[in-house]
Amino acid sequence: MTRHQLKEQDEITTSLEKFVEFAYARKQELIYGGSAVLLIILAIFGWSYYRTSRKNNSQIQLAQVFRAYGDTSKPDKERFEATITEARKTVDSYGSLPAGAIAQYYIGLSQDGLGDSAKAAQSLQGAIDRGDTMIKGAAQFALASIYKKHGEGPKAIEVYKQLYDSGNYSKAAAAYELAMLYESTNQPNQARDYYQKIVTDFADSPFRQMADDALKRMGVTVAPSPAQKPS
Repeated sequence: MTRHQLKEQDEITTSLEKFVEFAYARKQELIYGGSAVLLIILAIFGWSYYRTSRKNNSQIQLAQVFRAYGDTSKPDKERFEATITEARKTVDSYGSLPAGAIAQYYIGLSQDGLGDSAKAAQSLQGAIDRGDTMIKGAAQFALASIYKKHGEGPKAIEVYKQLYDSGNYSKAAAAYELAMLYESTNQPNQARDYYQKIVTDFADSPFRQMADDALKRMGVTVAPSPAQKPS
């Protein structure tokens, strides 16, 4: 078991123990007042309160992560280290909640900011593997960007394609990154395909003009699209 799973188990055990103590202390009232129904109601209420409390506390802790990451008054090194510290607290205490996945994402961003791309990739993959839709797409985009920055084109292309196909992030942004990578690695046919997708499918996106320019640079006549898709 991980540290946060053990902590969650301890918290659940403590809550159940308190409930049992309450039930024992009130056993006469429970016996004469429909004990079975009351016990069920109390159990449901207790569990609901526990879950709500944990969710609220996780959001409070996650706010500390956002605050640390956004504190640009500090030098980058200090800012990223503070973010990692707060984010790890969140993961340790609330790893099973969405806040834990988001915190894992910020650990990856901060590790990349500190120049540790290997750990950053590992942390971002951890956020992706959690499968939380709130952060999975952003983590994939960040991971692909790290691969691209460090010259790992094939890995970057693989992740961007997964992202484009899944629709978990801006398809226009993923298409533009794919087009640029294909162009920079001398794969003009694939590059043209993705530039054209931007023009035809995402004409209102901020990448449209850059895709137009790229196609003209490559000697392709730009064909307008009859339909628009969300970018």
